[in-house]
Amino acid sequence: MTLQKTISLEIDENIAMDIEQLLNGGFYPLKSFMNYEVLENVLKKMCLPTGEIWPIPILFPKFFKQEVKTGTQLLLKHKGKNLATMKISDIFQYDLKKIAKSFFGTLNSDHPGVHQLLSSPNIFLSGILSRKNSLSNIMKIKALDPNETKKIIKNKKWKKIVGFHTRNPPHRAHEYLHKVTLENADGLLIHPVVGSKKSGDFSNPAIMASYRNYVNNYLPKNNVVLTPLLTYSRYGGPKEAVFTALVRRNYGCTHFIIGRDHTGVKKFYGKFDSQKIFKKLNDVGIKILKFDEPFYCKKCEQITTNKTCPHDKKYYVEISGTIIRQAIKNNTDISEVYIRNEVFKELLTMKKIFVK
Repeated sequence: MTLQKTISLEIDENIAMDIEQLLNGGFYPLKSFMNYEVLENVLKKMCLPTGEIWPIPILFPKFFKQEVKTGTQLLLKHKGKNLATMKISDIFQYDLKKIAKSFFGTLNSDHPGVHQLLSSPNIFLSGILSRKNSLSNIMKIKALDPNETKKIIKNKKWKKIVGFHTRNPPHRAHEYLHKVTLENADGLLIHPVVGSKKSGDFSNPAIMASYRNYVNNYLPKNNVVLTPLLTYSRYGGPKEAVFTALVRRNYGCTHFIIGRDHTGVKKFYGKFDSQKIFKKLNDVGIKILKFDEPFYCKKCEQITTNKTCPHDKKYYVEISGTIIRQAIKNNTDISEVYIRNEVFKELLTMKKIFVK
């Protein structure tokens, strides 16, 4: 029998992060990149052929020139270090526009996810993955995997654990959600995504440093786990919202917060589309906590929502990461209505606050 050649490849951070989650259980029940049958099912039915809900494509594009065939083994490296091997079992072509339309709901190239996808190869590979190293070791980032978060939850004897997804530093609306949640939960998993982001987004070091400052000063540390999630923002709106919930389920959460414009971008999705999609689904294995948009009310003199504030909209002050970004870029002061002073100062100490 002729042995198949092993091809050594340097992979980008996005593919490396997908591999890490496929191998550590973060993407359960997925354990490998999708083949044609799985992709078809996900795009048409939002579930795997075996029936489990799965909303988004997880693909390995053939980005290299070397010829491959089924049985070929790939040695996958990141930053020059061995991460995993993949023995190819499927090679297939797929229309990128069909993927984009199903996942993002648009073909508009102004959408960063669409733009990236349509710039990719349209040939994909799938096969059995085997670990060589952990991505945390290669990237020198301390990121807890699902087994580690579940062990912490078990040791703390938490029963109700709420997951929080973010790609921004903590502002006062986030703080409101965290504290309201902790009134009725045993623990909170704050899980910022630290993969690639679009230009102008906050950098990963800025996000993690500001969150450490915030958790240390304003939350009960014994009831909070702060750890980065090794995945990237896809800007996929409602379908990505379901994906982020499933991942937090796999990390041990029983509940998950979905707020305003969760995983959205620009004006491509409605503010609460990412909440509405769960009404169309059967049990996803995690309970969704839906929050109205928090704001500061000048009459109430506190962060609140429409559910508890009776006042006219003229008293509302919107709180968002965009306002904080503008203050930093314009080198202007910002009220503590928007963000804690200590957290804002922490951001200003960073060498690289934004993604270029």
